[in-house]
Amino acid sequence: MDIIVVGGGPAGAICALMLARGGARVSLIHWGGYAAGGIELVSGHARHLIERYSPDFFQKASLGVEVHETISLWGTPEPITFNAMFNPRGAGVAVARPLFDRALRHLACTAGVSIIDDAKVMRIERSRDQWHLLMRSAGTTADEAESHASASFLILATGRVAAQFVDRSPVAEPSGIALMTFLRTPGSGSVQSHGNTLYVEGTDNGWWYALPAGDGSYFAGFCTDRDEVKKRPASLKEFFVRELCNTRLLAPLLSTASGNIQISGRMAGAQVFDRMSGEGWIAVGDAAYAPDPLSGMGIELAIESAQLGAHALLEAMQRTTKSHALMGFVEYEDAIRERVRRQEKTAAYHYGRL
Repeated sequence: MDIIVVGGGPAGAICALMLARGGARVSLIHWGGYAAGGIELVSGHARHLIERYSPDFFQKASLGVEVHETISLWGTPEPITFNAMFNPRGAGVAVARPLFDRALRHLACTAGVSIIDDAKVMRIERSRDQWHLLMRSAGTTADEAESHASASFLILATGRVAAQFVDRSPVAEPSGIALMTFLRTPGSGSVQSHGNTLYVEGTDNGWWYALPAGDGSYFAGFCTDRDEVKKRPASLKEFFVRELCNTRLLAPLLSTASGNIQISGRMAGAQVFDRMSGEGWIAVGDAAYAPDPLSGMGIELAIESAQLGAHALLEAMQRTTKSHALMGFVEYEDAIRERVRRQEKTAAYHYGRL
């Protein structure tokens, strides 16, 4: 192969898709162990970017719930409503991440990308201007057969859990954590039970969001500091429900069957890696820069970085010297860091109001 993409989320799938359409021979390696779950927002801009590749993507390939408005209670006496009708980029879509990611990988496959599913990369080495990957299929052991793949270029699209396969300094994990669950609201089972609204609410200990799911329930997340979770006096579920009950916007979404909710957690907060490219490799999506969940632009920025990375890599394949190829990668890093600076300003403004 010319290029191997490690990671089958939005960034990896879109990057592989663009590279294949640009004439490269591409393999995408996907392992579900790190796959994101739950409901996530595809912004109006990200929706437009995806529909350039597949105009009916959200009607056929990945169904979701259109988010028509955002109701925010963040440092104001009363909630503020933002209607998507006045957003020049249009309404966003709340999608189930596993189904959304799978649909994007299928889109890449139809463009000619070779998908290697349920394979975990165990080792990556570079020799004689080639990358050599050792993989193991899901469910196999160390004593069972392992497979190998080689390519001239490597793309890391492994998300926040980007393994240190290339020469990058370790990055400290952000202090934030997101606790998430589905809220089976009264009347769940009908999409119309609470409308098509995204709720955002700042509290003393962090902030909340709730996205509509297809069955009329809501997927809620509480973003707070790890120390707040560690010093809780009760169980994780009791801590979550207590904090939820103290909200004004989200508390009414809590069903009386709250005792059955299952709490999951993942890293939150912005995470920037010291390097996003090197000789023969680039990182895209959260493996380059993972924005704070506050922005709601994780998928949008992942797609933008995938497009920028694919463009830089296609140019590098046409250049005759390593120095010229690396120049394109430097320009790619500069573009990503400019997006990082913009996101940091936005986060500083909102968190300053907590």
